[in-house]
Amino acid sequence: MDIELEYLKHQDLTGYKTMLDDVFNDSQPLEHYQKYYQENHPTVKVVVAKKEGEIVGTITFVLIDTFTSPLDPKIEFSNFATTPAARGTDAATLLIQFVCDYAKTHGYQSINVNCFADAKRAHGFYEKMGFKKLDQMRFQLEVTP
Repeated sequence: MDIELEYLKHQDLTGYKTMLDDVFNDSQPLEHYQKYYQENHPTVKVVVAKKEGEIVGTITFVLIDTFTSPLDPKIEFSNFATTPAARGTDAATLLIQFVCDYAKTHGYQSINVNCFADAKRAHGFYEKMGFKKLDQMRFQLEVTP
């Protein structure tokens, strides 16, 4: 059966959470997704891959429409995953290609992803898809209310 891509819909949030739990062994509570997920968000896009109606993959990408770098505007993606059963299908490739096509169609200059240093399998996949590994450091500040 073919893989179909579509933007995440509210009615799919339970299946989305189940898929994330399976892949990452954890995710936000369902209520969190129900409260914060916004269909047709102007800058945050969540795409899911479905096989026979079941979510088997996802990618979240953020549109960054600044002008401060030659590579702007740009897209950054995260939360990219496929279920173990979907590995070896075209699900991951289709999700990345969706983001690439979106970037080309909408005039984005680059697509970025941060990846854990020990995720060698992911590194190989990104390079196969045409991404170049950059020397960069990543910092994070957690802001608590």
